[in-house]
Amino acid sequence: MFDQGVLFSASTVNLEHITTALNCLTPFGTKDDVLIIIDRDGLSFARQNNKVISIQLYLSAELFVSYSYNPPDNDPDAHHKVCVKIHHILNSVSVASRDKDDVVECTFSYNGEGSPFVLIFEDSVITEKVEYSTYLVKEWDSTGLELEADAVIMECMLRGEVFYNALQDMKEIGCKECYLYAVAGSNGKNVLALISRSQLGLSKILLPSEKSILEKLEVFDPTTFQKTFDEPVIGAFDFSTLDKIRSSVHIASKVLLRKDVHGLMSVNILSQTDDFIFGDVKKSRHANKNGAVQFSKEYPGIVIDVAILEKARLDDADLIDVRLLMEAGEQRQNPSYGPLQTHGPSVERDVTYTTHQGGSLLFGGKDHSADTTHGDNEEYVPATNDIPLFF
Repeated sequence: MFDQGVLFSASTVNLEHITTALNCLTPFGTKDDVLIIIDRDGLSFARQNNKVISIQLYLSAELFVSYSYNPPDNDPDAHHKVCVKIHHILNSVSVASRDKDDVVECTFSYNGEGSPFVLIFEDSVITEKVEYSTYLVKEWDSTGLELEADAVIMECMLRGEVFYNALQDMKEIGCKECYLYAVAGSNGKNVLALISRSQLGLSKILLPSEKSILEKLEVFDPTTFQKTFDEPVIGAFDFSTLDKIRSSVHIASKVLLRKDVHGLMSVNILSQTDDFIFGDVKKSRHANKNGAVQFSKEYPGIVIDVAILEKARLDDADLIDVRLLMEAGEQRQNPSYGPLQTHGPSVERDVTYTTHQGGSLLFGGKDHSADTTHGDNEEYVPATNDIPLFF
């Protein structure tokens, strides 16, 4: 039920894909407002938490069967903003996407300030219309959450599945404080690790450095911003904040991490979710037999941008802790790599237990016992299929 007479109207049958995308916003609050930005190129959904993390999720106009935006004076740079409750839209789309026996078409429409945000669901039998109240748009304050592109000190691109597994492991061990450790080796051996400080003490997850997984890692001098080697970049984050991106990373094909000298980390995510690619046309696993659920070959996938502020600057004692943990790992025998087939990438895990002597976990006791590792002879097999570069 496409209406070109309103300010904005767009129709799609890819409801499961939209449900997957909107679920990435739920860790930022399920009952809070989401800012929807409408322009000629598509829809953006934006959220922010406590001035320390923000997310912007973009759905291109190519996702929709039909897409119409008619701004006043036909201004090509025009855009409109509207606030709605994210769980209202998500619940409606999620319920409609469960119908596997019929093609359900959903039309989004909005006619400007003061009008409701409308969803119309239509299948071969019935048509349902839902109107949601819209709210006064708050000014989007991105102060402190914009990456300074000319002051980047670390940039890396890695496979989303591996990064998700690392975040999931950090969650399972009860991580409280998380450190990101990155080194570009002059010998070509790059190191990227996540380090946890929890009740277990310090532990690290060392991500595989194969090109098919860690595609790019560059470190820059914080003064000259020229490439540098063998010097680590360390960032400290509150894990409860960092963990909000886990849902987004779960569906990621590629993740681009960039950190600037001011302690802001930008996470750019490109995802094709669970879609298969057949030639020039993408089809969902749950596509109907008549092929109605298809993606345009111009559709880039779900694009997500996240900005995260560091929790605090590292003091010297924390830096020593992290460096000792990483250096201890480098002194051990390197794991062997065999030709066995595996079902996916893995991560190397090392745990160092510390004796806590009071105070917070982040700034508490610094005594360490000997490293305990699990299987120096374990075999890791790098992935055999390279992932295409999307960025």
